[in-house]
Amino acid sequence: MDQSLKGHVSVLSCFPSSVGRDVVIAVVKPLAAGLGNPSTRILLCTDRQVKWTMEVLCYGLSLPLDRNTVKLCVDVYTDWMMALVSQPSSTPLPISRDPNLYVQRILRHLYILFLPRSDQVSPFYLSICQQVLGSVQSLARETSVMSRETWETLLHFLLRINHIILAPPAPAGGISDLFVVVLLDVWLQACSRCFPSRSLWQTFRQMFSSWRHQPVVVEQWSRVAAALTSRLLPKMFGPSFPHFKVPDEDSALVPANMEDERVSHTWFKFLHMFSNPVDLIRPAVSSSMSSSQDEVFEREDSQLPGIFFRAMRGVSELVDAFLGLTAATHFRDRVPSLGFSGSRGLFRDRLPLYGFSRPRSGTAPPTPVNFPSVPDAPPSKSSSPPHKRQLRAEHVPKLSSTSSPPHHWMSSSPLPPSSLPLSSSAHPLRCAMDSLLHLFGSWLFDAAGTTSVSDRSCKRTDVTVMSEQWAAGRAEACGTLCRIFTCKKTAENIQSIYLSRFYLILLHSLQEVCPPVAVSILLNSTCLFCCDLRGVNLLLPSFLSVLEMVLLDRDLVQFKGLVSPVDLRRSSIFILLSLMPLPQQLGSVQLQDSMDMMMSSDDALAGHLLSYKPRLLSLLIGALQTETTTFNIQLLLAAVLNVVHDLAAAEAPTISPEPAEKTEAHYGATSGTNTTRTTTIQSEAAILWVHVVRLLAQRLTSQWRKDSAICLSTLEVLGGLAKVEVQVEDLERRRAVSSVCTYIVFQCSRPPPLHSRDLHSIIVAAFCCLNIWLSQHPVLLHEQECLLEVLEIVELGISGSKSRQDQKVAWKEDKELNPVSLRVKEAAEATLSCIMQVSGACTCLHGSLREDILMLNDSTLKKSRYFVLEGSVILAMYEPKPGPDQDPCPSLLVVFRGPSGHHSWSLQLHLLPKDGQAKQTQRTLIPEQQRSVAEDFEKKCAINHQQVPKNMERIPSVRADQSIPALNNTGTAEVQQQLMHLQATLKTQQHIEARPQLRGHSVAMVTCRPPPPVSCFQVTRLFLSHLGLLTPESVKDPGINSVQTGLLFLDSSLPGFSENLRHLDQLPSRNSDYAFVFYMRAGQRKPREILGNVEKQTSVNDHFLDFLSSLGWPEEVGRIQVDRASRSEFPAVLGDSGGSVFDGRRFVLKFADALTQITFIVPSSNTYTADWLKSYEEVGQATVSSSNQRRSETRPSEDIRSCHGVSFFNSDSKLLIIWVERFEDIEKFPVSELLLETRAQTKTSSSSIQLIFIHPLKTGLYRICFHGNTSIKFGLVVPLMNGIVTSRRSLGFLVTEMVSNCCHRCRLDSDSAPPPHVRRKNLINDIVLSYKSCCSEPAFYSALFHI
Repeated sequence: MDQSLKGHVSVLSCFPSSVGRDVVIAVVKPLAAGLGNPSTRILLCTDRQVKWTMEVLCYGLSLPLDRNTVKLCVDVYTDWMMALVSQPSSTPLPISRDPNLYVQRILRHLYILFLPRSDQVSPFYLSICQQVLGSVQSLARETSVMSRETWETLLHFLLRINHIILAPPAPAGGISDLFVVVLLDVWLQACSRCFPSRSLWQTFRQMFSSWRHQPVVVEQWSRVAAALTSRLLPKMFGPSFPHFKVPDEDSALVPANMEDERVSHTWFKFLHMFSNPVDLIRPAVSSSMSSSQDEVFEREDSQLPGIFFRAMRGVSELVDAFLGLTAATHFRDRVPSLGFSGSRGLFRDRLPLYGFSRPRSGTAPPTPVNFPSVPDAPPSKSSSPPHKRQLRAEHVPKLSSTSSPPHHWMSSSPLPPSSLPLSSSAHPLRCAMDSLLHLFGSWLFDAAGTTSVSDRSCKRTDVTVMSEQWAAGRAEACGTLCRIFTCKKTAENIQSIYLSRFYLILLHSLQEVCPPVAVSILLNSTCLFCCDLRGVNLLLPSFLSVLEMVLLDRDLVQFKGLVSPVDLRRSSIFILLSLMPLPQQLGSVQLQDSMDMMMSSDDALAGHLLSYKPRLLSLLIGALQTETTTFNIQLLLAAVLNVVHDLAAAEAPTISPEPAEKTEAHYGATSGTNTTRTTTIQSEAAILWVHVVRLLAQRLTSQWRKDSAICLSTLEVLGGLAKVEVQVEDLERRRAVSSVCTYIVFQCSRPPPLHSRDLHSIIVAAFCCLNIWLSQHPVLLHEQECLLEVLEIVELGISGSKSRQDQKVAWKEDKELNPVSLRVKEAAEATLSCIMQVSGACTCLHGSLREDILMLNDSTLKKSRYFVLEGSVILAMYEPKPGPDQDPCPSLLVVFRGPSGHHSWSLQLHLLPKDGQAKQTQRTLIPEQQRSVAEDFEKKCAINHQQVPKNMERIPSVRADQSIPALNNTGTAEVQQQLMHLQATLKTQQHIEARPQLRGHSVAMVTCRPPPPVSCFQVTRLFLSHLGLLTPESVKDPGINSVQTGLLFLDSSLPGFSENLRHLDQLPSRNSDYAFVFYMRAGQRKPREILGNVEKQTSVNDHFLDFLSSLGWPEEVGRIQVDRASRSEFPAVLGDSGGSVFDGRRFVLKFADALTQITFIVPSSNTYTADWLKSYEEVGQATVSSSNQRRSETRPSEDIRSCHGVSFFNSDSKLLIIWVERFEDIEKFPVSELLLETRAQTKTSSSSIQLIFIHPLKTGLYRICFHGNTSIKFGLVVPLMNGIVTSRRSLGFLVTEMVSNCCHRCRLDSDSAPPPHVRRKNLINDIVLSYKSCCSEPAFYSALFHI
């Protein structure tokens, strides 16, 4: 090519310059004057004339730019070149007949214009060059008759002029970007119309490799590579693959009519045009350069680190495109500011974002925590936390004291919220990781593993400084590799050579602790330990050291200026979440020291993975003390509950199954909802539990108390910790209760302008947490101080103030009821009810009572009497008649129906203790009258009546005997008269009794005998009287005063009374939540396939059945069941199904405690799912059947509603739990189709559905992916955060806690979800208003005596 271009030298060069210049001027002026003028006569008609004229114009292009001659020559040539596009009138006829031949000669002549000259930097020269380049670009875009020879000549021309401008040692001027743009544009046009030859591609690649030191080259190469990739991906992966968005001007570079096959060939050749970017660091030609060339490279060395980084960024963007990670972000938005184009930071889109709040000052510094023994008492709340504790040297490596300057790729702007980690959003149709590594692996591994700089750079600059300059490119390469490996599919195998190189690079980079590289690795490795990579646990020690540096340092001095501290801490927390369960799960696995292994040392140290557990626990507690960002703290709180329960479950003694239930060991061994108990007080779980409770209690009442989101998560975690049974002193539990009470006092005492619905929601949540602690640990109420404190908090919630304040006591009758809000008052009432039930004052029956006990059948309804006590409690009283074999003892059956539930009392009056001899003793007290009255006739009874005890006279009197004066000395005159009359009567009677016969008749003494037993006792009246309810104040006439009486009659004869009572009994007294469990096999997309998986046990994983057994116990739908079922019944109920037996037709899975109940339903293809997720109003109210025949006719969905309440179906929120075999199938879970299949799609379904995905890992752990409700306030819901990893022991417990907390959050956020006791109270009020009997006080007593 060089010879062909140099051969075209004008003959005028043989003459003096003045002669050639005059000839050129004389020839070019007439030609230029005729351009664009149709009336001008064509001067050139033959080939000889045209060729001679072109020799003159060729010489004119080499003239100096002091005159307009060169410009005229360029005008003529650019006009003649357009003969391949159109036929202007000024074009000579020979050129019109054969335009390709003459255009080739013109291009060879125009090459002379771009040869180096002294005035090539002048604006005039630059404008001429722009004119030529613009004409060439238009020619390539618009021509349709250009031959292959002309295309190759054109490409040769562009390559050569770019080489003159861009190749060293010539420095690139301001027009170099236009040269590269035109070259690449014309080259792409040639690929579309006349694909370049192989030799031409080789020439292009050789020249391009010598231009890589120019920033414009790497920028334009990245643009073209991205544009071609955007066209290539839909052809490779289909239209459903995420579109790789590029700017419109970049997308226009690729011709729209380029064939698909040519697109792939062009993309591959352009990709390898840049060769290995690492050659920028160690150029092979540096040893053979001249002194002048070396001077040029000295000026360009400052740009090489940025060029290297931009090249790696381009590769990184292509990798993201192949992974399908570019759907949400524009690739040009992430270009760094290197002087080309750029805006956002390097790691802006690399994290699972949730949204952030600004850090607060004054928080605790890094505080590593060890757990050697039971901790001492925590410091007082007024004392500040320690600020000068140092990290252990063996745990935290030292960094270089040299701080790196701020980088151009730092990220400081706020980040948009997101819900999923980036790696999890990779498209399921992405290519295999081995294929991607075959394509980009050599560049990425070389760039990530490069630690040395060029010899030329070492001569002039310190190696350390140069390494920091090249660290940006290394960081991008390491981050890209981390993203590739974290996007591995579930069943995909990556070649061992790639895994080995990747692990070695990470080990070296983390041990070296280069801040930019370490930051990039952390930000892109959030899912590295939970994607089933072989041997990834070898990296745990290295990652742990870096995590200690990040999470225990509040200031992050080493990483300042590189990335937002919030982003860095959050990514580190995600990695920590995946590391926490590993030591407990894989404790016996030995790990070789990473640095010794990398250096192949003979004395390499090896240790058990379990030995790293103390460091991880210390890091977790220290990070919780150091962190200041709301969402990061919530992540750590979730990890705390997960770790504490897992540790307690691992230390719990294994309970051997009963011989009759041998199969229980398989299904019930992993129950996460069962409470765990440690064996000794020195257990590690107990020590950790104490540390965590103390820390949370202290932070809840100090640093965190003004952050509602953190406080709500803290209360949820404290409630979960209350359910983890560890053997600790009651004082530790007392501390948690006291902290919650203190927090309620602080929130209630805040100024009125700060009170809002959100604040009241937090107070309600605090009362709920208090209820959990009291119900789980009733022994706390045995302590007088704790009981008094809790009762004061209840008083504060109900009345708005305490009776005791500042040593002043206010009587309750003098206080005004001014609660903080109605919701707070209702929450305090629920706590008071919980206290009564826990303390044993009122035992609540959580199971369903029979209708005969509830007195709802026809026989007992007519004979029962119903009263209303204080307008809030309905008393149903029934006096059963004794049977033939029963004693006629007074009996009463009382059913209390109140806001807290229904309670049944059975009362029976006995004169003696109710034991086996009671009846016999009763008979002996009533002797039979066998003897006649005549036997006792004339028989004198010697009875000695004594008014004082015997031998009373022998006892000497004392002064105390005179303390009660005689009646004669104290009575009034009237009393004295009555006393005298009584004495006279007694004497008269004595005289009569002394005479045995009167008027000839003897006096017969009759034996005293008891009266016959009565059969009507009026027990209802006695019961009400004994309770103090039959007083004038309680039964006063309601017509006298508008105040409702304390005791009211209810008229049970009115229609609808029994139905309303049944409805009241169906309303649960606890929070009733529902969740649906699905099993999704690999690759499934259709709802029917998913629903059909649970039909057979062989279609599901055994661990899925273990998970179902850990959620709850089987409960038969519609069965009247008072006692809780046993988990041992699970295998028998399950049978050979895969869980479909719990689809709601006959059985469901039930979990319940003192405060909440959760019903788990496993839908199947055989279930009537049409009404499962519909609202309660659509289906209609269903009632409990009184016979098996009616129950058999009831639809399954109605049966579920009738037995379990309607709280879930009244709510718009829906919670689904999905077990996925393949993690990438999460993105394809057919939520909308599944709702349509169940006919439950509503307007709010898409925004109110909460999904919990569970994916089993090969390590035996489970990876959680949570798609939460975006409308839920207060941030994240704990404990199952998105990205968390949990063990088999804790999975069931955490899922039930998550379901309960999610539903509780929805209730706090909803205005139409009152607490259960409020709904019951409202219904009781409606019943009272509808069926109360308005009667006067005499009528009330009269009716009471006629019962």
